[in-house]
Amino acid sequence: MVEPVNSLPDFSGSFGDSRIDKRSQEILYKLVLGRNSSIHRISDNPAQRKAFYRLLENEKFSEENIEKSIIKRCGELAEGRHVLCIQDTSEILLEPHRGRIKKGTGTGKMTIPAMLGFFVHPCFVVDAEKGTALGYSRVDVWHRDEAMPDRREREYWKLPIEEKESYRWIETIEGSRQGLPKARQITIVADREADIYDLFGRYASTEVKLLIRSNTNRLINKGKEKVIEHLECQPVKHHYAISVNGDIRKGTRPRKVELEVKWAKVELCKSDSCNDKSLHAEVSLTVVEVKEKDKVDGICWRLYTTHEVKTTEQALQIIDWYTQRWYIETVFRLLKLQGFQIESSQLETGWAIRKLTMLALLAILRIMQMLIAYDEEIEQPIEEVFDKEEQQCLDQVSKKLAGETEKLSNPYKPQTLKWATWIIARLGGWKGYKSQRKPGPIILQRGLTKFYQLYEGWMMAKNFYKDVGTQ
Repeated sequence: MVEPVNSLPDFSGSFGDSRIDKRSQEILYKLVLGRNSSIHRISDNPAQRKAFYRLLENEKFSEENIEKSIIKRCGELAEGRHVLCIQDTSEILLEPHRGRIKKGTGTGKMTIPAMLGFFVHPCFVVDAEKGTALGYSRVDVWHRDEAMPDRREREYWKLPIEEKESYRWIETIEGSRQGLPKARQITIVADREADIYDLFGRYASTEVKLLIRSNTNRLINKGKEKVIEHLECQPVKHHYAISVNGDIRKGTRPRKVELEVKWAKVELCKSDSCNDKSLHAEVSLTVVEVKEKDKVDGICWRLYTTHEVKTTEQALQIIDWYTQRWYIETVFRLLKLQGFQIESSQLETGWAIRKLTMLALLAILRIMQMLIAYDEEIEQPIEEVFDKEEQQCLDQVSKKLAGETEKLSNPYKPQTLKWATWIIARLGGWKGYKSQRKPGPIILQRGLTKFYQLYEGWMMAKNFYKDVGTQ
């Protein structure tokens, strides 16, 4: 029996002030309800709006304490599981609000130096065997000082890894190890930015497993050859066909492609940019390559891993785990333009927007859990996403949504996450036909907003009749 755990963590006792605890829960609820980062829009009245602003400016309501509450719940759910810790960085650009945001309050220059903003680096945790979303094992938020010299002036290449921004990839691994102490196995999944020898040198021989996409054509095997040329000499060990969705934004059409899979054990050579003399000159890894057949600019992933890869099944498992990086890309999409619109926040300090960003990530978690529920055969227990009262309200909404024909009826077993996701999607404007595409993240977000509007009224009515009954 799964112990009920609400998807929104309990902040009780995290800030040493019960009033702050209560208001933080209100903001999180309102974020889900309001579907955007505007405090003005998610507030019921001026008094509540004022309380929200005060909370976000309160030093006791800190980024550190918010992160502790986020990690605590994820750590509880990860107990006994093999988890994928998927990390990545996104820029929160606030240049259009430069005149409003107070200087020296947690913002700075970005990748394009003339732009103002900050960076967010979450680590999204997924059950490796079931594919269900459990939460975040770490959330880093940071900014560059606007007066910071450029890389050349600082002689960036000479700095120890601890003084480089790329150290965040290592800090996130350490944070995940500490935040998920009862996890059975941790696999770190990251894109090309994490292709850093300092990372491989520190963790290649530890209990933490690595799965990192290759960024450069590294020297291997005592410097005698490079990884790409080495793979070109290897035989294709497996091939399979997949369907690739089109992308309207990029002007691409759906297509079928044939992929070739290779893998090889290699000794990765220490790079010149690694200044840590304590690390060995080589580390042993396996590189798995999946490449589109007979196409120069087609799909091509080269994945370094410390997992054992001796069979086709193991190689395909590595590829499948890496595809789940898509989840954190969806988190960023929901955080910004098409979702909570965090870059449109009207708050006047960077610190407040940063804390609001962390709370928005929690609200996004519930959407991700429903989205994944529709894609995976093994379903996450509904108790990890919706509490008992929310399930009762969903049941009432479901009865109203049920169509007269079987085609418009909820096809899933009641009180399951797929059942709840179908209801939320219908509220978001999805028609519910089997022939229709599965509901996407924006549909689910709209549906969740509408559900919580209904839920708020349902709870008020329930409490009213409860009070009348006791008189």
